[in-house]
Amino acid sequence: MSTPLTTLARAASGFGLAFEGARLLLRERQLWTLALVPFALSLLAVTTASVLVVRHAAALHAAATFWLPALEAGSWIAWIWIGPAMALLHLAGALLFLALVGVCLVMAYLLASLLAAPFHDLLSQRVERLLTGEVFDAAEPGVRALLGDAARSLLEEGRRLAFFLALVGPLALLGWIVPPLQVVTAPAVLLATMLFLPLDYASYTLDRRRLPFRAKRRWLLAHAPVMLGFGAAGFLTCLVPLLNFAAMPVLVVSGTLLALRLPPAAGAQPSGAAQRADSGAAGPL
Repeated sequence: MSTPLTTLARAASGFGLAFEGARLLLRERQLWTLALVPFALSLLAVTTASVLVVRHAAALHAAATFWLPALEAGSWIAWIWIGPAMALLHLAGALLFLALVGVCLVMAYLLASLLAAPFHDLLSQRVERLLTGEVFDAAEPGVRALLGDAARSLLEEGRRLAFFLALVGPLALLGWIVPPLQVVTAPAVLLATMLFLPLDYASYTLDRRRLPFRAKRRWLLAHAPVMLGFGAAGFLTCLVPLLNFAAMPVLVVSGTLLALRLPPAAGAQPSGAAQRADSGAAGPL
């Protein structure tokens, strides 16, 4: 039975994978060439999203906080309770604004990930070969298979992005239509985003094993504390200045580590995939 301490430890191990992936990417120069395109697209995504956020900061802040009540003090004694209440409302407004900015940045990364998907897949393959000595791929060898893998990675990335938008879109719309519900919908969107990041960046490894999307969701939920820890680290990676320029390649490397450390159940993937994935990935989560 899982205890709160065990759950926290597993979340911390997932959080640490992002830093382990960053160290591996810095250490292994053979990964740098394949990381160049994702790095360039990360830079473009961060720059474009940051410029748009700065230009429309007032509108974004208004969109996040327009429903919060405006308090006024009718007398000096009313400040005893209105002062703290206003401070709390300002804090809530700042947190909602930062959460909205964070989601905007993550959306920019996800759109850039769609363009970089074939390079992400190649980077993930090189990481897997580096760690295990081989790459498990259910596809047949050859140029046709290589082109097919590039098309598959684009298609699967598009499907994942469509799934994410179908999940968070109604929540965001509900919060917009009924503003007080943002107290619930904003954390729900943030939680969905953090859970989506490990699903997205581990999927390059899982797709090579032809793991169905339903099995991926079961795998994600079966290791929820680890996934949330990974997602929280990924979300922060997208927000931290300078580090966010390398967010996509770092998360691809980290997501590959995640898929190798926690391979799906043997019944959910082709025979032998779990053994191959585990052969060189040390450090259980």
